[in-house]
Amino acid sequence: QNFMEIHPPKLLSGASEGGADVFTLDYFGKPACLSMSPQLHKQMAAACGGFERVFEIGPVFRAENSNTRRHLCEFTGLDLEMAIVEHYDEVLDVLGDLFVYIFDGLKEKCGPELQRVKEQHGFEDLKYLKKTLKIDYATGCKLLREAGVDQGDYDDLSTENEKKLGDIVREKYDTDFFIMDKYPLDVRPFYTMPDPNNPKLS
Repeated sequence: QNFMEIHPPKLLSGASEGGADVFTLDYFGKPACLSMSPQLHKQMAAACGGFERVFEIGPVFRAENSNTRRHLCEFTGLDLEMAIVEHYDEVLDVLGDLFVYIFDGLKEKCGPELQRVKEQHGFEDLKYLKKTLKIDYATGCKLLREAGVDQGDYDDLSTENEKKLGDIVREKYDTDFFIMDKYPLDVRPFYTMPDPNNPKLS
């Protein structure tokens, strides 16, 4: 979809986003760190550099406790950034289409491999819709409260509540994959755009 590949540096003078610790090192007498994200470089290339749509597939380093199913200290990440023409739903649509393309490709090209993994680590087949379900954060919180879970509209989702919401959405909408937007601004990184209609949301 007309994205240009970029290759930002992996040695930086400081952290590029909040919420994760960095691996620090000495860079010829100056403090430096391994890149935890190409975020700022992507934004400069897309918004200021005139490329409009950029992506990178590259290494990511995060000095976090990786003994969970949600954290890795080192991985290969797919990052993209794009200029918005009219509304940020354009980005959500690109991401929804991208994941559906990946899910379809895995089913079509990796069926035998998935079956071998399933034999060793039993799992249910991924359910997803061709048109990705989008809900806002308040709706997600409401679904949790309707299921008897304590969740405020401006409180961050705990890991437990996030898993529970996934179960609720799967049962209600028959999908494991969905996009939820309009998170509380206080739980998002510093570069997140505030909602023009509600400054407490992103």
